[in-house]
Amino acid sequence: MSPRPHVRSALPWLRSGPVHKVHTSAVAEMDDLIARAGYLRLDLDGAVMTSRAAAHAEIGRAFGFPDWYGPSWDGFNDCMGGWVLEHDGDLVAVVVSGVEEAAAAAPVTTIEVGWGLLEVKFGVVPTLGAGQTATIDLDLFMVGDGPDFDRPGPA
Repeated sequence: MSPRPHVRSALPWLRSGPVHKVHTSAVAEMDDLIARAGYLRLDLDGAVMTSRAAAHAEIGRAFGFPDWYGPSWDGFNDCMGGWVLEHDGDLVAVVVSGVEEAAAAAPVTTIEVGWGLLEVKFGVVPTLGAGQTATIDLDLFMVGDGPDFDRPGPA
């Protein structure tokens, strides 16, 4: 397992958290941090997450969930359990690009996706079986162009 970077020290212009909201103009700096720190990187394309079913399909693709995974948070929990067991101890960066497109098309689903990934970050999800103690260390980055996305320069 790579040592956990302190994201806000590495990117001192970053003011957001626990979801790191990165402006598109600062993606190169975020990419460099992710590469330097040795994260396992998973990319979600918000532009295709325009419905609950499409969002879950994109999550399934990014995490490599089995074919039976469907558009539900129960299925997410079940599949994430297996994923966390396979990646026990890993440092993971989930990067969601096009988050504004997702929010425009499916605002509540976009909130649910952020919530679900934060539940993984904080160890609430997945529910593992008795005696299983696997964990991952996850950072969530959302990339967009709006004024509430952080970037270097004046605040």
